[in-house]
Amino acid sequence: MLKNTADKIILFLNEISIVNKSTLYGSLITNTYDEFSDIDIEVDVSGYDNGKFMMELVEIFKNKYHIYYFDYAPSLVPNKYIVSFAIDKNNPFLIVDICCYAKPHCTTITKQQVVNKKEFHILKLWTANLKHYIRGNKCYDDIVRMAKKIPIEDLDRKNETQLLAETLNWIENNTEAELQEFVASCRSKFEELINYY
Repeated sequence: MLKNTADKIILFLNEISIVNKSTLYGSLITNTYDEFSDIDIEVDVSGYDNGKFMMELVEIFKNKYHIYYFDYAPSLVPNKYIVSFAIDKNNPFLIVDICCYAKPHCTTITKQQVVNKKEFHILKLWTANLKHYIRGNKCYDDIVRMAKKIPIEDLDRKNETQLLAETLNWIENNTEAELQEFVASCRSKFEELINYY
């Protein structure tokens, strides 16, 4: 299913006139993916401004897929341009990360231009942190960094599960109506996984 979805997205991206080539990378290529994996794609738009393309890709993607939310990676800008899309309300882990690449690399887009809705960014961080936690990775510091972005009290007295739960509470209380169904799916998945693992 994941590989099939990835192949369809690659075909769609390769139909865009300014795209030279789209390629998969990450766990789908190394065959190390699992039920929590995302889809990592690099898109070569050499001859075009890759930062500008990243910004335009949101509208392009909306023409083909229902996007529940999207987010940029501002900490990487302007050295790298990545935009992430959530496209499956039943699987909050199915995130499509698209790295927009060009030779020469353009640096026209700034960190200020990729500031997105806070709840989208926190939701992306929450999903990534939950995934790492469930996989058994050491991610306490990352979870604390995420929790510091929102008002959670007594951070140092709480464990990973408590911080993930309180972050999800914040997301539920700060999400617009159109994302509530997706966030409800996150709640369901969180409770299922925490009880299982």
